[in-house]
This record gives sequence, C-alpha cells and structure tokens, in this order.
Amino acid sequence: MQNSIAQILKIQEVAFTGSLFFLYLCTPSLAKTAEFSAPTNSLDGYIAQSQTDAKEELEIPNQFSPNPLEITEPDPLLPSPPETGVVSGEKREKLAQELDQLNVEAAALLAAGETLKAFDTWNRELRLRGYLGKADELVALERVVEIAWNNSQKLQVQWITKRLEKLEAEIEVEEPVNLQLMQALGAAFRAARARDQSIGVYQKVVAEARERQDVTTLKQGLTAIGEIYLTWLNYDNAAIAYEELLEIQQQSDVETSANQERTNNSVTATSSKVDTLRELAFIYNQAGKPLQAITAKERLVDFYQGQQNLAAIPEIKISIASDYEQLGKLNLASQYYQEAYTIAQSIQQFYSASDALENLAELYISQDKKEAAIEIYKVQLLMDQQFVNVYGMMDTYDRMGQIYSQLQAYPLAFSAFQKGLELARQLGGYREIYFLEKLNKLNRRVN
Repeated sequence: MQNSIAQILKIQEVAFTGSLFFLYLCTPSLAKTAEFSAPTNSLDGYIAQSQTDAKEELEIPNQFSPNPLEITEPDPLLPSPPETGVVSGEKREKLAQELDQLNVEAAALLAAGETLKAFDTWNRELRLRGYLGKADELVALERVVEIAWNNSQKLQVQWITKRLEKLEAEIEVEEPVNLQLMQALGAAFRAARARDQSIGVYQKVVAEARERQDVTTLKQGLTAIGEIYLTWLNYDNAAIAYEELLEIQQQSDVETSANQERTNNSVTATSSKVDTLRELAFIYNQAGKPLQAITAKERLVDFYQGQQNLAAIPEIKISIASDYEQLGKLNLASQYYQEAYTIAQSIQQFYSASDALENLAELYISQDKKEAAIEIYKVQLLMDQQFVNVYGMMDTYDRMGQIYSQLQAYPLAFSAFQKGLELARQLGGYREIYFLEKLNKLNRRVN
C-alpha cells in the first residue's frame, strides 16, 4: 500500500515539473531570461545563416541558369546599341578600349580568387564584343573559353560553345565564304575542346581553300585537323591529314625548284615538311604501324643527308632499327644500329654512339649471341674510356660480368665485376654493395 502511494506521489511530481517547464516556455517574461534566451537566439541565427547561404547558392550559376551571353538588355557602356549591330568610327575605338579594360579587371578578379565575379565581367565584355564585329568577338571568345577551361568552369565553356554555334550558322551563310572568320571560328571551337565542331569547321576551310587554290590556308587547315586528331589520340585520322599535308608541301617544293627560287618562305616550307615527317613517324609508331613509321623516318634521313646535316641521323637510325626489331627483321635492325654508331662516332656524338652499341649488344643477346655481345661491350668500353664516362664503364663491366657468368667463364666474370667495383668506389660507393654481392656469389660458386 505504501509503495502504491509513493508511486502516485512520484507521478504527480513529474507532472507538476512538466507543467512548470511548459509555463516557462509559454510565458514571454520567462522566455527572456538568460538561460532561455541563448538557445532562442542561436536558432534565429541558424535560420538567418541558412537563408543567407541559400541566397548565395542561387547566385552560383548552374545548368539551368540562362546563358549570360544571350542577355539583350542595354549595357551602360553602350546604352543605345546601333541598329546595324556594329559600332563604327570613334565610338568603336572608345568601346574597344573600355572592353580591354573589362578584360584587365576580370583577370585581376580571377587572380584575387573572385572567380564568379571575374567571369561575370568577362561575359559582359563578350556580350559587347559582338558590336565590334565577328572577328573581334571570336578572338575574345577563344581567349575567355581557354581561361574557363583551365579553371574548370565547365558551364562557362558550354555557354561560349553555344554562342560559337550561333556564330557558325551566321558565318556559313555569308557569300563569299570568309576564310579568316572560319579559321577564327575553328580556333575558338578548338579552345573550347569541341572536337567535332572544330574538325567540321576546318574541313570546310580545307575544301574552300582547295577550290580557291589557296595553298597557305590549305596547309593551315590540314595542320589544324592533324593536331586536333592527334590531341584526341585518333592516330588514323591524324595520319590522313598529315599525309595530305605532306603531299601539298612536296608539290610546293617542286614548284619552288622549278622556279629556281630560294627565299625565306621556301626555307620555312622545308622546315614545315620536316616537322610533318616527324609527326607522321610519331603517329605511326603510336598507332603500332612500324612499316609506315620506317618510311617517314627514311625520308627524314634522306633530307638530312641532302642538307649534309648528320647530327640528327644517328637518333633516327636507332629508331628505325627498333622498328625493324619490332617487325622481327633482326638483320636489318643490326645493320641500322651499326650505321647509327658509325655516324655518331664520326661526329663525336657520344651518347648516340653509346646508345646504338648498347641496343646492338642487347639484340645479340636476344639471339643468344653472347660472344658477339661481349665484343660490342669491349668497343663500348673503349669509347667510354675516351670520353671518361665512368658510370658508363661501370655499367658495361656489369653487363659483361653477367654474360661471362652465364657462359661459366668465371675468372672473366670475376675480373669484370672487380673492375665494376673499383669504378663504383670512384663514384662514391654507388652500387658498391651490388658488386660485392656479385663477387661473393662467384667465390662461393667457384669454391
């Protein structure tokens, strides 16, 4: 009975306490006391902060935001846009200067970490650049889209790409075709990493230039197409573009020779042809087409020999030898390594000569011609001694020691590793432990 009464009293006490707490909350005078005012103020602050954050989030553009480049409201810098769409005379010069200043301001904002404000300023500049003409606008679009890409502003890149697509539709209907505008458009699409659009524009440039027999523009268009495909690792299409470019460059060389002219332009054209051959060699190697790569490299060798420029040849011949190895034509590979060594040695090109010998020795080892490889290493040692290449000699003695060990010529192996150890100590102990282990292992084997 006493327990029951105690329980009833406890329940009443809890209820009374709860009533008092409720009264505190409902009474304004009590709610303003220190112990209750803090939580209430914190809640108000949290709500206010959330509203501020929400407002800031709304200011950040997203995929649903309108394209700022399509805003048509008058700008304070140009309150009364011309009906023709292009400003001329003194107004044009003044507007150009003001837009250049906007570009400077935007760059400063970006450097200060104000990315949104920076691109808002650039968008204002871009909207007004159109009043200076399409050429000026395209240059500005290319500049800003490159900045946007480098700063991971994907939405900005999309906006500029859409603007470029509208300009493309306007430029294409112009008669005659304005090749300069088309090239500028292609460059802007390229800066936006819009591969298909840029390729499409440059293909139109190439077609029009070919029809007009505008060789300079034709070369520029094909070069751009080749570079774009190469950037996207599309080696097959890159090769097609560069092969056509090479054909045109060769035709230009023939015409120059026929006219017996030797100008700065012809020298530049020759340099461009060499660059094209190098690109083709690289592309075919990357595409796993060694035969085509060899063809391009052989033409490079012919060119340098014609120019009596031997310095570039050893490296190319080593590369050709490597291609023949890949094709399984080991005799030809050996021949080209030897030719590379001979030429490199004749012009005292030490590193290329050493590289050729090293590759030749490895080729012999792969054919189980260890004795032949040893002879090559002996030649390499003589050359290393001539140029005081201590590291090279140490490395060569190591290889010789390994081959002698395989041939069970242990005294010769011991001698090679011992010389390698001496050279290692000359280099401050570099690989000293390695050679000591080799020598200890040989001693255990012999004894």
